[in-house]
Amino acid sequence: MFAPIIDDPRLIHSTSAVPVTKGQIGNSAGGAAGDTQLLQVVILKNAGPATLTIAGFRGEDGAARNIVLTGSTTADTVYNFAGLRNSGGAMTLTASVADTCLVAVTS
Repeated sequence: MFAPIIDDPRLIHSTSAVPVTKGQIGNSAGGAAGDTQLLQVVILKNAGPATLTIAGFRGEDGAARNIVLTGSTTADTVYNFAGLRNSGGAMTLTASVADTCLVAVTS
């Protein structure tokens, strides 16, 4: 079986929070809860495992929460999601190491 082809994933170059608005990474127009779906994250292998922090999800208490995805030092790490929507707030992406995280989203 072949892995699904994801259109136009973006390599996160910054280690600061990158805004996501209506499925567009880097769009600082002002994202909102429910405007983006997370499809896939690929964290490239790195000497020190890289992480990607994704803000905009809701916890069991209804408060906005972050998720942290961790990579590896020996192999690329792939996370596939079936359109995980940012129900808790505007989505932001923060990579611990520049140019190690490929992210695919849609509106």
